[in-house]
This record gives sequence, structure tokens and C-alpha cells, in this order.
Amino acid sequence: MIGTITRDEFEKRLHDGNLALTLIGMSNAGKSYWSARLAQEMGFSHICCDDLIEAEVGHLLEELGYKGGIADMAKWLGQPYDIQFAKNQQIYLDLEIATLESIISQLEKKSSKGNIIIDTTGSVVHTSSEICAKLKELTTVVYLEATPDMKHEMFERYIAEPMPVVWGDIYSPSAGELPKEALARCYPNLLAYRSGLYGGMSHVVVPAETARQNIKNADDFLAQVKEILL
Repeated sequence: MIGTITRDEFEKRLHDGNLALTLIGMSNAGKSYWSARLAQEMGFSHICCDDLIEAEVGHLLEELGYKGGIADMAKWLGQPYDIQFAKNQQIYLDLEIATLESIISQLEKKSSKGNIIIDTTGSVVHTSSEICAKLKELTTVVYLEATPDMKHEMFERYIAEPMPVVWGDIYSPSAGELPKEALARCYPNLLAYRSGLYGGMSHVVVPAETARQNIKNADDFLAQVKEILL
């Protein structure tokens, strides 16, 4: 696999402008933060899947009176107990699949020059096993893994500032349970389900807490990734 590389190969690709990284993990794990830092400090071409999906769904948001942006996209998608959620979740997922297929095509054609950082959504693992395998083949996949404490914080932030979240069939309310009670109970199940898939998709696992507290800049981030490689 192209994505499975040694430390020396990693360094050579970085130096030659031929390194492609994919960041995966839950929303608020730091994917967008480190993607932006790599772009700003190291000159990586930043491919943000959230932005590309938002551009495609923008006309739907406008028709419903939304101004756009990640917050309005979250309102459009809704929560898994909302009446519009099932339909909009499928629209969102179809757009995400199309976006990733386009990115994969660009990678295969090598149509972009220079180092690349792909900032995926938290739901990348809900697309298809073929897409996940192709990203693993064509890029070095870095999983920003959340600690238990961070996962609790993520849920609090998700409730306070909702992000578009694909749930699949993980949301399953019990009889007599209020929707928000079911959401709180099922959210850890969503994290656990995704965590297993993220782990299987990745070449490198970087604890998100380590990245948040101990890594000061993009160069240090790359050094941490390289250190974990064989």
C-alpha cells in the first residue's frame, strides 16, 4: 500500500512535496485545527471535506432560508429524532461519498502537486469500506484518538454547538425514553462504533490529547506522526 510507509519514506515524500496525509477522528478531535496549521505553516494543500460538502448542499440551505455555514448545515441535518433527519442524513452521506470519490480520483491521477492534507468529516467511516480502503492505500491515514474525558467533552460541545453528525442506525431510543435522553445514552455507542472503524482505517494513531497539549506547531505534529511509523 502506498499509504504504509517507513520513517525514511515519510521524510523523503515530505521533502519532495509528495506526501498525502488524511486526518480522521470524531468531530472536535482536532482534524480541522491541524489541517489548517499544516497548510499555514508547512504549505500543505488543504482539502476540507466539510467545506466541499457545504458547497454542494448550499442551494438546499438557501431554499430553506439558511445563510450557510457549519451551524446552519447542522440545523438542516437535524438530530436523529427529527422528522427530516433520515432523508437529510442520506443526502449528506451521498454528497460525502461523491466528495471523497472526487478526491480519490485526483489522488490517483496525481493532478495536485505538493504535499496534501485531507481533512475528513467524522462520518468518513460511514461512507463505504471501499472508500476507506482507497484512502488508506493512497494516503497515510492519521487517527486523532479521543480520550474518555475528551469524549464526554465532545458530547457537551455537540449539544451546545451542534455539528453535522451521521448516526447511521446507532440512535435507538428505548420505550418511554425522551429523545434527548436517548441521544445522551446512544452517543457513547456512536463513539465506540466509530473508534473501531477509525482504528482499522489508520496507519498512525495520535492521541488527540497529546496533540492538543504537547504538540506546539505543524512541524512537531509531523515529527510525532513520523515517530510512530516503523
